[in-house]
Amino acid sequence: MSYEVLAQKWRPQNFSDVVGQEHVTTTLKNQILSERIGHAYLFWGPRGTGKTTIARILAKAVNCPNRIQETDFDTTKTAEPCNQCEFCNDISQGRSLDVLEMDAASNRGIDTIRDLRENVKLSPATCTYKIYIIDEAHMLSPEAFNALLKTLEEPPPHVMFIMATTEHAKIPKTISSRCQDFDFRHLEDQKIIERLQLIAKEETISADLDVLTLITRQSEGCLRDAENLLERLISSAGKELTIEAVEQIIGLSSSSLLRELAETLTERNLAKSLKTLNNLTKQGTDLSQCLDQLINYFRDLRLLAIDDNLSELIQSPQSDVPELKQKAEQLSVNRLSRIIKILMHADRDIKQYGYPQLQLEAALIQLNSLEEGIPLQEIIDKLSALEQKFDAAGISAPSQQQHPSSDANPPDRQTASSQRPFPTNQESFISDTPDSGKDTADTQYNQREATSTLPTPSVPTASPSPQGSRDLTDLPSFWDDVKSQLPMKLKYGLLEGSVPSVNGTNTVEIACSPTNLSIVTDEDRKTIADALTQIVGMPVKIELATLDTVPESASSQDATEKGERKTPLMRKIEAQDDPQLKTALELFDATVLETQ
Repeated sequence: MSYEVLAQKWRPQNFSDVVGQEHVTTTLKNQILSERIGHAYLFWGPRGTGKTTIARILAKAVNCPNRIQETDFDTTKTAEPCNQCEFCNDISQGRSLDVLEMDAASNRGIDTIRDLRENVKLSPATCTYKIYIIDEAHMLSPEAFNALLKTLEEPPPHVMFIMATTEHAKIPKTISSRCQDFDFRHLEDQKIIERLQLIAKEETISADLDVLTLITRQSEGCLRDAENLLERLISSAGKELTIEAVEQIIGLSSSSLLRELAETLTERNLAKSLKTLNNLTKQGTDLSQCLDQLINYFRDLRLLAIDDNLSELIQSPQSDVPELKQKAEQLSVNRLSRIIKILMHADRDIKQYGYPQLQLEAALIQLNSLEEGIPLQEIIDKLSALEQKFDAAGISAPSQQQHPSSDANPPDRQTASSQRPFPTNQESFISDTPDSGKDTADTQYNQREATSTLPTPSVPTASPSPQGSRDLTDLPSFWDDVKSQLPMKLKYGLLEGSVPSVNGTNTVEIACSPTNLSIVTDEDRKTIADALTQIVGMPVKIELATLDTVPESASSQDATEKGERKTPLMRKIEAQDDPQLKTALELFDATVLETQ
């Protein structure tokens, strides 16, 4: 007899041998025992999870006449095929005339389905049921599906259809609604390992738990892939399998180099990281698989950093759990999440653009410069402490007034946002995404720079009097208070150097420079009138006139020249010695970078 590969030799022959699909096998066994067998089934799920295997077991079970289990005192019916009768042997060896397996990928045309539709009318040759197993059913053409509709809905009583597919979404709803739908799932790693241990024991293969775990991880939840990989390893390295031989055959990086690379990332040793990556490349390591291993490694660390009781969820060997727990205590969940995100972006870029070594080097550079982020609550607490220090010193930060409104009862209190001396928005301090191209170190630098350029708190002047408490005839005495209520455009622009005077009962004449007067709009006049109305408590009319005096250009020029005579270093020293700015500089450990 010719050699039989492990995947065929160890294919389950009854429901109890099936690994990891208990929700399917339990339902089918109950249907067989209660004789409530359906006429059409749809098995769908990932490759190598047992769809065709269970279809064959179901075909044997419904046709086996010896489904009897003997006990110590009696015999009972069972849903398991006997695997000894002629019917079971013929179906297992694929020579039964009544169990027909079709590959829909090569028989997808309408002619094949028409022949099938005619043949279903014939009675079974030897078995009780004539069963059609259609593998990769999603490959059938739309015409073939349409030709199968009526037969699939009302087949003869002796016919059963079992369709298997890996792409459930491509099966028309008109087909799936006529079938009993069973979803097959990826197998748990532990179940695959237990199956491989059984095979290794029976086949006298020497493979420890670490080797089987590595094989299982490469199979991605598919038992058939794991068995085929074990077959390949035996052919290459013999029955004495070691972790080094398996890594070399599969093309994975060695465990020592991978562990060294991970350690250099956590230690932020960029030079050593690049050297380790170069050694991996020289060994012919597939860098895409190396990146996958790194992602899984830091995923395990993140799980243990969240809770060390999650060790059963990690993919690394259980022998490495103590070491992983020790490393997880040294890293925060936030940093591990950002490391995983950067590595996943590198994996995406490798698949999209190529250049794996260049992409991985760029990811290592970014990871080694990654710093711990500053929690938002810590920033808010520092800002609150700064505000309390300002309040205790009797210092208030300058605030921008809201635009005055013409309502009868305008708001006389500023909003909370204008009262805060510093911004507290999270985006002003933290950039936590790898796509931004800036690490946390840059963020902290920008934070200090922003702190050093914050507005200098000034001692407030006398606050405006309550609404309607001033006499319009005393306007020159409180003209500065009126201007403080106005927008910056008017206060420091149009009304700079203006002289007010009262002309009549409710008319105010404001003398401005000819240049400013030419750009005053009606909206500006209304804004000034509204501000005066709030203070004097009566409607006020505004008239503008040309300022007769010559603008003090000479004095302004002198002041400018006086300011220019100060060097940047002198202005920087003056700013650092400012008592009102010292509090902010000391709180954030900041320095003045530039003065204007």
